[in-house]
Amino acid sequence: MRAMLFIFLFMLSSCSTIPRVQVEDRIQAWKVTTIENLVKFWGLPTKQQKLSENSVAEWDNKINEPGNSAVSIGGGSYGRHLSLGLGFTFNDLGGKKDYCQRQVTFDDNGKILNIVWKGDQDYCYQITPDYQTVQNNIRQKTNTEK
Repeated sequence: MRAMLFIFLFMLSSCSTIPRVQVEDRIQAWKVTTIENLVKFWGLPTKQQKLSENSVAEWDNKINEPGNSAVSIGGGSYGRHLSLGLGFTFNDLGGKKDYCQRQVTFDDNGKILNIVWKGDQDYCYQITPDYQTVQNNIRQKTNTEK
């Protein structure tokens, strides 16, 4: 019984996701910078369009990893009859499909007005650099160049 409980708790803990608040904080931290800096650290946006007074840049990131392939062999007998079966499964066992969409609204001066996101929490957190870490790295690089 304890072994079953341990296995259940282990499997449950391996499925944990990063809390939405933590992802939100990481993405919203970038609101203090400009669109130029955002492009520098997030890469080129997938789409960009001009609205009446502001512009919107959109980053669409997707990952599609196929699952494993499997081969199974089975056999059976009933009386004097024997049977043998062979089965194949291709890319159907636990594939991973994650996406993260981040939309950034900015004005003509490049000031970021709003950031909204949707998608897989873990993936959005993973692909969005930590703003504070980036700033610390820039400061360290500037100090070593002096």
